Amino acid sequence: SHAQPVRRLVEDGHINGKNFIQVGLRGYWPGEDGFKWMRDNNMRYHTMAEIERDGWDIVMDRILNEALDGPEYLYISFDIDVIDPAYTPGTGTPVPAGLEPREVFPLVRTLCSENNLVGFDLVELNPLVDPGYTTVMNSGYLLAECLTGIAMRKTGITERDYYSPLTVEDDQPDP
Repeated sequence: SHAQPVRRLVEDGHINGKNFIQVGLRGYWPGEDGFKWMRDNNMRYHTMAEIERDGWDIVMDRILNEALDGPEYLYISFDIDVIDPAYTPGTGTPVPAGLEPREVFPLVRTLCSENNLVGFDLVELNPLVDPGYTTVMNSGYLLAECLTGIAMRKTGITERDYYSPLTVEDDQPDP
């Protein structure tokens, strides 16, 4: 299936299921058998239904806490189609009702600032089917958020809701 590489990594013992977190699952898969296999292997996942039910802020905190409850190092494999195709049409498997950039960018920045990141890859980006380069622009911004998180970690900035002083303290007069 579409997720066979992940299944093989877990079944072959390269990744402990507990240390694998999926975010934004939606659509008609993985199906009953897939969800059962994920639960049987202690995998953690967050569906769009959970996000809609509980709210993004609550689910994002769950994700961040899970990322800190595991191995010493973090590897992020970011599937661009987790973002709604309104923002990322240039992907191999666009599925409606995905996450928005405003949700994803702070998550990636925080994951990269609070963990010992050893790698980040971006998958499912297909610029050949990306009218207006929307997906490419959002992908570039996503990578910039990760690099910002790494820089925050290296300089000791630990605030989850950090904004550059240049963007919030610009000396403009009050309206």
